[in-house]
Amino acid sequence: MLLKCIILLVTFANVYCVSDEMRDLMDNLHKTCVANTGVDEALIVDANQGHFEDDEKLKCYMRCVLDEVGLFEGDVFDLEGCIAMLPDEVRDTKLSDVMRACGASSTGSCQSMFDLNKCVYKGAPDLYFLP
Repeated sequence: MLLKCIILLVTFANVYCVSDEMRDLMDNLHKTCVANTGVDEALIVDANQGHFEDDEKLKCYMRCVLDEVGLFEGDVFDLEGCIAMLPDEVRDTKLSDVMRACGASSTGSCQSMFDLNKCVYKGAPDLYFLP
């Protein structure tokens, strides 16, 4: 259950104070998805800076993060569930609108989750974080 409290593709660890427990959970999520996908860590760092390399492992890492926090029912992405996981202080900001606009046609594919991440970064770069 605690894992579901992790703020997935749009974590605000760098913007808002996050407990040590939450940081540990995000670190475990990161390690799990790096191990599952084999993504190069440098690509994750680059994505957090707005440079999204067209790399299949990175795309699937992004899907893995969302899948690990329970935001898929089969291949169906739960966009509203994702928004509901946002901290209260952020949920009513432009980020929710950006996520809805970006995720409106998202499917469960790695490519779709990559496109969602790029779109969210473009719409709210100051709030974007990929664990």
